[in-house]
Amino acid sequence: MKLLLSGEGPTDLGVNRAVAGGVEFVPGPMAHVVDRLLETHLGYSILKWHELGGDCVSYVGESELASLGKPGSPLFPGVKFGKGTALFTRNAQVLGLKAIEEARGAAVPVIAVLFRDGDGTRSVSRTDWEQKVASIERGFELVKFNAGVPMLPRPKSEAWLLCALKPQAYADCDALEEAPGNDASPRSLKGRLEALVGHEAPAAEQSDWVQSGRVDPQRIEMPSFRRFREALDGAYGNASSAA
Repeated sequence: MKLLLSGEGPTDLGVNRAVAGGVEFVPGPMAHVVDRLLETHLGYSILKWHELGGDCVSYVGESELASLGKPGSPLFPGVKFGKGTALFTRNAQVLGLKAIEEARGAAVPVIAVLFRDGDGTRSVSRTDWEQKVASIERGFELVKFNAGVPMLPRPKSEAWLLCALKPQAYADCDALEEAPGNDASPRSLKGRLEALVGHEAPAAEQSDWVQSGRVDPQRIEMPSFRRFREALDGAYGNASSAA
């Protein structure tokens, strides 16, 4: 099985880093969240297997995904994105098509995860968040790809981390979803996370929280996380049945 990931940067799913002879994927904390949850199904860490040379994880950055989705893209000539599709639908269509191509090329099932923060400027209403998740689901459906996963924290990934790290760990986490997404806000999640750990934690440290079990994805209970986890479980089931 392979993973195809697309996120916004190093502190979510990760980043591609230039190395001699090509690029190397450096997983972020949200990639480790995906990995820990899939490990319960697979019985092994797909990220560790990739690190050992398994070639089972690939990453497409936000800007690269956008360029692939431009009309007339040489990668997907003739793709019809449809009229009236909103928000992240096109991103999901392009990622789904790329996953289909990778699955054919490698002759193994592929799970695609599209990460986007709910909003980086303000609090996110439940309705707005639902519409964004639905737009990603619609994009995967339009290209007939049934192993696509919307990973859309509300309002952003710090909410999920804070659920595990706050003094009353994993308890009453729903309220975190009502916090402002704007980092400049005095109540921002980024500021609360920094105050909690005593410094601005880089991506590598946040990844360590998940790898060490300090952040346990199995114990996070909040609406946006449950929606993601259910989608991941469903994608795994669909990918497995196609193997």
